[in-house]
Amino acid sequence: MSLILLVGVCNNSLQGQIRQIEQELEGLPLIKDSVALINSLNKLGVLYRVRNADSCFYYGVKAKAMAANIHYERGQTEASHSIAFAFYKRGLYAESLELLGKVLSQYEELHDTEKIIQVHLDMGSVLNKDVSDRKKIVSLLQKTIQMGETLKKDSIMSKVYAHYCLRNADLPQDSVQYYMDKSTEIARRYKNEEMLIYNQLWYCDLLFSKGQLQEVLPLTRQSLLEARRTGNTDLMINALFLLTGIYENDPKKALAYLYQAYEVAKQGGDSSLEIYILHSALEVAKQLGDKDEIINVYSDLDKSITADWEKSKEFIKDYVEYNAVQDQNKLLSEKNAQRALWLLIISISAAMIVLTIYLIMLRRDRKAKAQIEALNDVADMQIMTMEEAKHKAVKEEQQRLGQDLHDGLSSSLAAIRYQVELLMMDTADVDLKKKLNMLQTEVGNAYKAARNKSHEWFSAGDEQQEQSFEKQILLLTDHSLPNSRYYKNIHIDTNTLSGVGMDTRIALLRIIQEAITNIIKHAKAKHVGILIYEEDDNLLLTINDDGIGLDEKKVNIGRSTIGLKSIRRRVQYLNGEIKINSNAKGTEINVSIPLEQS
Repeated sequence: MSLILLVGVCNNSLQGQIRQIEQELEGLPLIKDSVALINSLNKLGVLYRVRNADSCFYYGVKAKAMAANIHYERGQTEASHSIAFAFYKRGLYAESLELLGKVLSQYEELHDTEKIIQVHLDMGSVLNKDVSDRKKIVSLLQKTIQMGETLKKDSIMSKVYAHYCLRNADLPQDSVQYYMDKSTEIARRYKNEEMLIYNQLWYCDLLFSKGQLQEVLPLTRQSLLEARRTGNTDLMINALFLLTGIYENDPKKALAYLYQAYEVAKQGGDSSLEIYILHSALEVAKQLGDKDEIINVYSDLDKSITADWEKSKEFIKDYVEYNAVQDQNKLLSEKNAQRALWLLIISISAAMIVLTIYLIMLRRDRKAKAQIEALNDVADMQIMTMEEAKHKAVKEEQQRLGQDLHDGLSSSLAAIRYQVELLMMDTADVDLKKKLNMLQTEVGNAYKAARNKSHEWFSAGDEQQEQSFEKQILLLTDHSLPNSRYYKNIHIDTNTLSGVGMDTRIALLRIIQEAITNIIKHAKAKHVGILIYEEDDNLLLTINDDGIGLDEKKVNIGRSTIGLKSIRRRVQYLNGEIKINSNAKGTEINVSIPLEQS
């Protein structure tokens, strides 16, 4: 069996971690700035990763709630990372992988390569526990190694190379030696004692596998002493397990080392690890044939299982509460989005009413000085109103409300613009014309903001807004369908897209997004294809997957998912046609849109 059981080597010694935890806890009541407080809570979550999963989860949840309240995205992402790791330590592997996938996308948006690499390592650990998909784990780590080549500070790569050797059983021995040498070189360069000790234990394991016991025994004992000096519990347990293997022909000594490993595991508070060690101790005690030792091991095993069960019950309770809070926050976010939409509609409607009243008054007596001055004041007020409305439309996160906002406001804004044009033709007042010209500009900006809101997600910054429509589609698919989980076949005829108008582009992006959402939620697919091309003056869009398919009745009579209903509605809006073919081998959506409509 493999004697090196753990790779969860942290960058700080046990004593160093305890000191940092104490310092952070002492400083929490003194922190007044919200961002600094969230950062401190997230730091505590990281420090507790290898010490206590429950504490890691607690501080992650607390930090995420605070970060959500002030819309601090990085704070939310780092908190979710701690929560995902706590899920993994508590055996919630599917939940951990799902949340890590979201965290990965968020770190990619932040361009934080080192954090992305850490998520990849965590994903590999979860996959190793859950489905043990070796090919997927190795592929993920190979991608991580390529990514690490871009790092200026590559200290984390020492851990990456060690992970790669441990998880890749088919790696040739010379390649293993190459990567472990690189790991050691980086660890020396950054004076990472923990990784140096781990790599030395790996070398001891290699000697042990070759039967070189005279060389491996003193080196392993030296590694154990160094691990104890640093206080790293993972390293101590690794060394003690290796000594257990070395003394496999001396059950009494082997059992003594396992008891030492059990005591170290108790210090770390990892009850699942305690149970694993005691099961190994039970086998050795049976081999020894000592009834008293067997009874002692059974007693300790019963205590550890009971303690682990109590911790699991408490964690499940916290997990249920966490899900309830997440659902409540989602509902609150939707309500806030609706409230912001109505405020925007009301503000612009009020602006239209007030402006219309003054336009009527001005037409009755254009030459009245008092009315001109009053209208100047109103024009100033409208500019401020439109500025506020524009900023609200841009800032609020209302992806699904964007298109509805455009439909509801376009007629009102057009009416305002028309009235302003009439007034500019009727008045000779230079100052008033200047004000009205500014007002007309703001009306146009508000109209553009309302239209662009429906695809704001795809153009989150000035740089992204300049991207071609083809790149927007690729950005959407890369974001929603990560390469680590899906195989994608995407073909886009750029000549077809060149003549497509903005409304059609927005609708197409929405159709693709809804289809992808349906694939992720319902299809359980691994292969996804997207094809866009022109035929007989029509733009044709085909989206297919190899998922479980949809019920034929639901497809034909309209009892489909919300996503498919939305797709049908958007195709009808473009005067297009849609056909959906679905069976046990997958689903294919075919959309045809007249190019003259775009």
